[in-house]
Amino acid sequence: MQLQRTINWIAPLDLAASIPESEDKWVLLYSGMNSGFFGRYSILALRAKNEINSDDFTELSDILSDNNHKFTNGWFGYLGYGLKNKLEKLSQDTDSYINMPHLWLINFGTIILFDHEQRQVKIWSEDDFELPDITPAEKLDFTTQNLRSNMNKAEYLDKVDRIKSSINRGDLYQANLTRKFTGEIAGKFRPVDIFCKLCEISPAPYSAFLKFSEKTVISSSPERFLHINSDGVADTRPIKGSAARFEDEAEDKKSLDALGNSEKDRAENLMIVDLCRNDLSRGCEVGSIKVKNLFEITSYATVHHMVSTVTGQKSAGTSSLDLVKGCFPPGSMTGAPKIKAMQLCSALESKQRGVYSGAIGWFGGDGSVDLSVVIRTIIMDGNKFEFQVGGAIVADSDPIAEFEETLIKAKAVAKSLGIDKQQLRII
Repeated sequence: MQLQRTINWIAPLDLAASIPESEDKWVLLYSGMNSGFFGRYSILALRAKNEINSDDFTELSDILSDNNHKFTNGWFGYLGYGLKNKLEKLSQDTDSYINMPHLWLINFGTIILFDHEQRQVKIWSEDDFELPDITPAEKLDFTTQNLRSNMNKAEYLDKVDRIKSSINRGDLYQANLTRKFTGEIAGKFRPVDIFCKLCEISPAPYSAFLKFSEKTVISSSPERFLHINSDGVADTRPIKGSAARFEDEAEDKKSLDALGNSEKDRAENLMIVDLCRNDLSRGCEVGSIKVKNLFEITSYATVHHMVSTVTGQKSAGTSSLDLVKGCFPPGSMTGAPKIKAMQLCSALESKQRGVYSGAIGWFGGDGSVDLSVVIRTIIMDGNKFEFQVGGAIVADSDPIAEFEETLIKAKAVAKSLGIDKQQLRII
């Protein structure tokens, strides 16, 4: 793959909305917000060549190499939460609404790199490539119907109490309980227009649009799972601790300060920081693990988050994929201890999480990796959709407060689908 040309700025969302329907499989990793640690580049991958559609890591492990240009052997897509069953001795989760493979990655023949800082667009391609004519995103004109959930409010509150009882028995310290919503869309829509709407409502550094024929993943994630550069320097940025945003500046500042000073949220965050330190240590040099920016508050359109950063140096003889597997699934989506938390949440949730709680991003041919945590994400199959929200349950969790936090986290996704937050409350 060669650099074909550099052109003047085109907004990534404008180009994405103009991709013709004949392009059956493509990926946009969109930096809709410059967070300081990430957000300079967006990547659009087109012209699918090779594909890994699997329920384990075997094929990916066989095909990855660490001695090519980043894009030549680059793979774009997702790692689903169900891969946990291939890494640990865990039973398979049961029911699902939208069936997706646990792992879906594609190697593309054309990569368009958007430099938001330099306002330039570089086109890497194996042959000549002409950009489509730019057309604006279409206005959404649809309704949602048959909205359901795997648990109503009373059931959710009961499950929080059951987790607290398990914590009090000493079985675990924290578990990330999640709630899935499903439904159908009636009317005129394109998934890419829903994605553009979500990015408008909730800008995030790790937005992503994955089109795999009839299946689509629409994400606006604020959370980095794992980044590894070509020199093997790795970092993860777990989110634990959330608070609502408010239009009133004084009220919003009060919410932010309360989160920053919350002993409960700091305890939640610190548990996962320790888990991430342990996960990284499985594939990093002894003594290289460092914690940076502990309990940092990052603000997004609808929510404040508490974030910490853990870094390490990949050890010699450890591949980037090995390091990813050692940290998967993201600790912020499981709890601690990790295996016990996954076992308990699988039993309580009853439905497969699917793509949710996994990772979205790319593996580069030079050993580099960049993956987000799959939160704030809609999965679609034709007109069917699902999305999921959750939160960490600890010993002093208030079940009602935890329920309200899930609604805060669902706000942007629900709004992009035309669903009022109150509908989620009463299901």
